Amino acid sequence: MSLAVVFEYEVDPAEAAAFEAVYGGDGEWARYFAGAEGYLGTEMLRGADGRYLVIDRWRSASDYDAFLTANADDYGARNQAATRLWLRERVVGRFET
Repeated sequence: MSLAVVFEYEVDPAEAAAFEAVYGGDGEWARYFAGAEGYLGTEMLRGADGRYLVIDRWRSASDYDAFLTANADDYGARNQAATRLWLRERVVGRFET
């Protein structure tokens, strides 16, 4: 059983390309996670209304939680820097697959 962590973003159309470059499957966040134990990949879904779903897949909740704990300061700083790219962020939830 693996874990999917799902986020929803509302993005200004003028920032869409920059947002996709950071949050997409080959984006900055995916490259940041790439070396982490248990990281399986990121998928981005784009709606016609300026909303995106970003799905980060991990082998297990414990792998994801361990990464967050070990990288809390860096993760927080990266997240804060990326807030300029979206209007609203919502954690949809954690889902087992």
